[in-house]
Amino acid sequence: MSKVAPIITPDSFDFRQYMAETEPQAKVLGAETWRDSLIDAVKNGTTVTGARLPWAKTHDHIRFRGGEVSLWQGINGHGKSQMLGQACMGFAGQGEPVCIASFEMKPVSTLKRMLRQAAMNDQPGETMAARFMDWLQGKFWLYDQLGTVRPEMIYAVIRYCADKLKIKHIVIDSLMKCVRGEDDYNGQKDFVDMLTGLARDLDVHIHLVHHVRKGENEEKVPGKFDAKGSGAISDQVDQVLTVWRNKKKEKTIASLLRKNQPVDDETRSSPDAMLVVDKNRHGEWEGSVALWYHPQSLQYTPDNRCAPLDMLGVYR
Repeated sequence: MSKVAPIITPDSFDFRQYMAETEPQAKVLGAETWRDSLIDAVKNGTTVTGARLPWAKTHDHIRFRGGEVSLWQGINGHGKSQMLGQACMGFAGQGEPVCIASFEMKPVSTLKRMLRQAAMNDQPGETMAARFMDWLQGKFWLYDQLGTVRPEMIYAVIRYCADKLKIKHIVIDSLMKCVRGEDDYNGQKDFVDMLTGLARDLDVHIHLVHHVRKGENEEKVPGKFDAKGSGAISDQVDQVLTVWRNKKKEKTIASLLRKNQPVDDETRSSPDAMLVVDKNRHGEWEGSVALWYHPQSLQYTPDNRCAPLDMLGVYR
């Protein structure tokens, strides 16, 4: 079995057939088209469906379904891409293949970070690396391009992933590598509109990474209105998730350690990070999820024991 994760590049695949729009589909349909869907919705009540995050306490609140777009936002350096990478391992473990298109990190760097998350430590050996690569086969792809990318190429990559590879989750990291600038509001709106249309038509879930304004106080948790650029970004997507790192706790612990003073229980037990769901269009719940960080594995964990999760077997 190959030990190399599948890499998608503009040179190794012919995207030309995916560049052009397909013929318009008929959108005006009789109400009876949704008969079975409506009956199923009534039968299942408010059951939350879709791919789950790794932390059990989120399962009844937030899920990720085909046909939708989620915005993962946060202050630069607060760990949004790292947390999303851990979540993507969870999606893959549920039988929903993933493609990560990161324009800010080389594929091997993404894989090295995920390897530590899979190994649950900071020194995974060759045997673990081989096991991890075997596990990724048929579950994970990476699109290899750094720097800016044209929206039409993103359009083609998403269609290719859905059509040829049957991928269910596609990560675009980040929005600002796909538009001309923070002040290109029309470009941002058009790009996100394109993503929502593709997600709906191809029945995939698209995860869009975006930065928020740092503001004067990094210790304040940002909200959906703090995203850089156009307000239409959060308006168009189905879910808005904000990743926030507890810098105040980090500074307090560092100060106490420098003074050789013990860390009090209140500080130690406070969360290291928060995952805030600011928008949940197809669910009733909005709120915050407290998480704790295990630095050796680069994992976010559900409680202050900081015990890393077996990401390769958590959904078995």
